[in-house]
Amino acid sequence: MELEHRVIKLELRQDSHTEELRTMRAISVDFKESLDSIKGSLAQIKWISTGAVLAVVAQSIGIDKILLKIFTV
Repeated sequence: MELEHRVIKLELRQDSHTEELRTMRAISVDFKESLDSIKGSLAQIKWISTGAVLAVVAQSIGIDKILLKIFTV
């Protein structure tokens, strides 16, 4: 009788763990999708900031005037 009771407790615990694992896997998929979205946003920010820095540097050294002289000749 005691053994049967212990087996039933183990089966219930296993069912509970199975459900928790299923929930954690679903959450993991959601986290992966969120992280992929964040990764894309960070890549966009990186390229926008790189372009802005290059534009400021080009403007400060006068490349725009040099390019105008080259292309108007």
